[in-house]
Amino acid sequence: MTILFSFVVYFIYSLRQPDRVGPNGWGPLEQGGIMSGIFGFIGRGNAFVEVRTGLENLSHRGQESWGIVSGLRDGSFSEVRRLGSIFHSPPLSRPYFGSVAIGQVRYPTAGEATERNSQPIVGSFKKEKIAVVHNGHILRYRQLMEELGGLFQTETDTEVILQMIARTEGSDLLEKTEKTLSFLGGQAAFSIIILHNGTLIAARDPFGFRPLSIARRGEEGDYSWAIASETCAFHGQFEWMGDVEPGQMVAMDGEDVRTISFASPDPHPCLVECLDYASPASQVFSRSSYDFREKIGAELAKTEIQKADMVVPIPRAAIPAALGFHNATGIPYRQAISTVGEIGRIFIISKEKDRLDQAEKKFQINPELVKGKEVLLIDTLLVRGSTAMVLIPKLREAGAMKIHMRLTAPPPRFPCFMGMAMAKPGELLAGNRTDEQLGKLIGVDTFRYLRTEELRELLGTQFCDACFTGEYPFSV
Repeated sequence: MTILFSFVVYFIYSLRQPDRVGPNGWGPLEQGGIMSGIFGFIGRGNAFVEVRTGLENLSHRGQESWGIVSGLRDGSFSEVRRLGSIFHSPPLSRPYFGSVAIGQVRYPTAGEATERNSQPIVGSFKKEKIAVVHNGHILRYRQLMEELGGLFQTETDTEVILQMIARTEGSDLLEKTEKTLSFLGGQAAFSIIILHNGTLIAARDPFGFRPLSIARRGEEGDYSWAIASETCAFHGQFEWMGDVEPGQMVAMDGEDVRTISFASPDPHPCLVECLDYASPASQVFSRSSYDFREKIGAELAKTEIQKADMVVPIPRAAIPAALGFHNATGIPYRQAISTVGEIGRIFIISKEKDRLDQAEKKFQINPELVKGKEVLLIDTLLVRGSTAMVLIPKLREAGAMKIHMRLTAPPPRFPCFMGMAMAKPGELLAGNRTDEQLGKLIGVDTFRYLRTEELRELLGTQFCDACFTGEYPFSV
């Protein structure tokens, strides 16, 4: 009954919004891109195994497909691509090796979930192979596909990057890449790793929307290097060295590391990465994800007036914030909601019916904790509302007397064109609703969240909050 009720309520109250259309009739704008985790390795050891381990540590960033390309000494590639979670993949038919490799775990937001669209994307440059993994979004990539012409192997914006590099004039791949990224950088979000001829090239767009970090291990003169979307991916003896800076390329050939600036930096790192998407075990944009979430929980508590019996997080991203809220108020912390099995993030599941079904399966309520109690329910974001639509009726059924929803950020009201494909415009629960309407729709007694101004003051630095404010760092 719970999931049926939630599903019906969602569609009764959902109203479609028009797609965004760009200037000069360019539209509709393609939302999304590649929400993913990327990892690269060069150095001593089996690069394929190193990358696979790194991707397993990034599995929270994508569960619909994964792939690895490793470079062999003769310049050839070994390629593996699979659908589904990297943890649930059947055993490989043979061992894979290499001294350099790149890989990706992917949630598809540009191109369907097929092995053909799974990354890395491979092409040719002067009869030598080149592979690319990408986290982000190239605005109007379909229009660029038409302008480039020719046959595309995939439906992804990542292949647009690959094709542009191959067709751009330049004396070598580094120069061609620099020119391509300089051209794309003004209206695109990308953290990418390129593999070519035993060399890795990592780069971030000038806005630095998506994270990309570097680590090393070993001794001077014999370092192995790793590049990853998040620091939690660095395993073994890797030492985090810092981030690839916005507008910067880093080239590694196993002996030398070079940095090249291809555009002036204008940092606007994604706030949602810090709030929700990244692992709490990571340093994201050189900031502790866990510490930040705990601080915003304490900030949220400063204006709390409800005298509830307990603070309850929606696992897992909201746990640090709930602890910060608890520490600031003294209201008892209770983990009354638990997760079941290995079901991943709900908001990155493509279909609404599947999201509701997985939310129903994912969460369990401890009725002994909530029966007859007043609950302060803490979460990070209210995107489509799928989790709330399932959990709040479950809490009522378990005997919760009152439920007060508290969010660490405003509900997104605007689409993201920078690679965080949380929902299409018409699917955003808050897109055309007031706060009062939202509270009634999800079935809570009170509803409150941190305002954008409060988040900006707490951060102290400039972040991209366009999904909350509609203020985009570039023209859309």
